[in-house]
Amino acid sequence: MSKKVLLMTQNFYPVIGSSGNRMKNIYQLLNENGIDADVLTTEPAYPNKNMYKDSEFWDEESLNEEKHKIIRVPIKNNRFQNHILSRLFFYLEIMYRFLLELWKLRKNGYDYILVSTPPIFIVFSAFIGKYVLKSKLILEVRDLWPDSLIGVKTFHNKPIIKIFRYLEKKMYRKADSIVINSIGFYDHIKVKLKEDKPITYMPNGPRQYEITEEKPGTKEFRVVYTGNLGLAQDIDHLKQVANLLHAEGIRFDVIGYGVRTEEFVNYLAENNLNTVHVHKPTTRKKSLELIKNSNVAVAFLNDEEVFSTVLPGKIIDYMTCKTPIIAGVKGTAADMITENETGFTFDQADVEGIVAKIVDLKNDKVTEQQLGENGIRTVKEYFLWENNIKKLIDIIK
Repeated sequence: MSKKVLLMTQNFYPVIGSSGNRMKNIYQLLNENGIDADVLTTEPAYPNKNMYKDSEFWDEESLNEEKHKIIRVPIKNNRFQNHILSRLFFYLEIMYRFLLELWKLRKNGYDYILVSTPPIFIVFSAFIGKYVLKSKLILEVRDLWPDSLIGVKTFHNKPIIKIFRYLEKKMYRKADSIVINSIGFYDHIKVKLKEDKPITYMPNGPRQYEITEEKPGTKEFRVVYTGNLGLAQDIDHLKQVANLLHAEGIRFDVIGYGVRTEEFVNYLAENNLNTVHVHKPTTRKKSLELIKNSNVAVAFLNDEEVFSTVLPGKIIDYMTCKTPIIAGVKGTAADMITENETGFTFDQADVEGIVAKIVDLKNDKVTEQQLGENGIRTVKEYFLWENNIKKLIDIIK
């Protein structure tokens, strides 16, 4: 008899971004490997609910047909505002609606609940669900909370932060197993545990069919940035990169979404940076296609210490597409890029150094090609989902 698992997550196909893609891959690969997995999620709404009215985002027919296994709860308060109270009510509504669904699912015989955090409020509903469903619980950590909340400087209430830190410890200690997507999280979580508990590193990555084996030739040298333009991504330095690339006459493509997208677009217009092309949020397939057709990819993270533990999904996507990386990052992400020779890393403030290295690569096709080959080798060795899912299967079986 196969094991049954309920995945609980805010973001799931067709939601764009690394979290939705991660949970989609976990769901598909568990089912392909003899584990009966279902999903409890919200209706797609990030970053904009209306965009999912476009059929282009619903591009996997097999998932569209599995409505009996993918339970989507409607959320009335779906505005992704930065105001702390608005977000609090949003997460509380998700928690409430998930609890209602868990009560309906109590006779389904789930052996495990796998819950993805952040947000932490979904984890609270999963802890209650653990007893309602009589299941074990796997906590899947995609971001360190509340440190990431503090890192983006949106919340500084010390008494409430103290409560959040207490809840964080309880969250780790109550889980039966913990899965992390960045090795940088390991020490942070380990010191908060009272007893020895398995912490399994299962990074984001591509599926085998997504890997670029042959990179197409490009007539024009192109630089690309994809992903969130939010509070963690250091948009101010990205603006400066756009300015300097324009001065060099280098095309810069940006697929961006998030709370600072409008600010970035307005900056380009005000400064007449017409070599910078901003694309609307699109499917993962089209995003990978744009990266594949670019010569260099850039990434930035906020300089706060918490972000030194993060390995952004976009960096793995860049390697998947055989595209060299120039990044203003430190810690885990910088170590991965440097040790595997998939690109070059700089201090976030060294914008001139970043652009100078891009110009160097424009004139050095041999190095550009070698960095791309190193990226593919690294992805195949460490980041393929078909290999890494075995770690989660071992926990469940």
